Amino acid sequence: MCLYFAPLSHRIDACRGVLHVRRKEVQVMTPVYRFVSVVVMVVVIWFASASFGPARASAPLNEDLGLTASAYVLTTQVTDVEREPALAPVAQAGWSAWEAVPGAVLATSAPSVTTWGRDRLEVFVRSDGGALLWQTFASGRWSGWRNLGGGLASAPSCAAWGQDRMSCFALRQGSSAVWHTWWNGERWSEWQNLGGVATSAPAAVSWGAQRVGVFVRGSDNKMYQAYYDGQRWISWINHEGTLTSAPACTSPGDNQVQCFVRGSNNKLYRRVWNSVQWTIWEDLGVGGTSAPSAASWGPNRVSLFVRGDNGNLLHRYWDGSRWIGWEDLGGNIASSPACVSWGANSLDCFAQTVDPVFNTDQGLIRRFWRG
Repeated sequence: MCLYFAPLSHRIDACRGVLHVRRKEVQVMTPVYRFVSVVVMVVVIWFASASFGPARASAPLNEDLGLTASAYVLTTQVTDVEREPALAPVAQAGWSAWEAVPGAVLATSAPSVTTWGRDRLEVFVRSDGGALLWQTFASGRWSGWRNLGGGLASAPSCAAWGQDRMSCFALRQGSSAVWHTWWNGERWSEWQNLGGVATSAPAAVSWGAQRVGVFVRGSDNKMYQAYYDGQRWISWINHEGTLTSAPACTSPGDNQVQCFVRGSNNKLYRRVWNSVQWTIWEDLGVGGTSAPSAASWGPNRVSLFVRGDNGNLLHRYWDGSRWIGWEDLGGNIASSPACVSWGANSLDCFAQTVDPVFNTDQGLIRRFWRG
């Protein structure tokens, strides 16, 4: 039987083993264990009993302190160990408040956001002059907007496909083709014409290193795909469907893709590439009024976002077995949202706003989730 002795800040574990506990108001720390002789242990037990009350077995102790199982691990070791939880708690887990993205910009499209590193965000939007604007968030700071030109006729869509490697897609003025530019870590390429006849903004997605694809609505309202296989572009693949919005695609795992669209009956639909084949279109029901945005924040975990009837950001997610939601995240947004995850249990969402509380004129706002 394991015995424990007070006070809380210096509790001694008199046996070897592992105990799982969760703290409420006191900080539970890893105990210090040393090899001691039986005589010394007896003295310790007598001293603890005389000074601080009788020793208690682990179960009654848990009840007395309001401790429950499984959040922290206390490990007995031969030498002193650092007082560190096995699973560090996340501070203020949940959704942040909405905040303005620094740098006044008159955006004329929905934003696009991608990431290629922890706590790093690459945000893109079309300016009032049709230029592609780019801003980076890294190490807690925004870079400021950079003008990449381009003469865009649609919202951009960008995806990272490697360390400091990105591709952006858009329609350009005077053309219904899809155009592509990429970042090689030092500079952006010239725009490349991928052909096609698109009637929506594109949706970019990467499902592995040097693998990137783009999806659009065609002139027949079906979804079409072009992709880079590591050596050349393959285009255009017909995915059928009857789209009334631009598609949104994400990758929940290596060589996996999920695409979402709004159909002619205002319902949302999903089609999945499961590493082997594409599934049929799946009816997800009615929700929102905008083109969707999708982001994966873990294996087989996908979040879906739309602008709601009330102008707020709406969110639902796939927990691995079923869809949960919708939840209203507020925001009074004026565009389709753009969301991304840079790591497990992280989400960052962006949209245009016309809410005067942010003192912006069609500027961008951001809300993020950590869990």
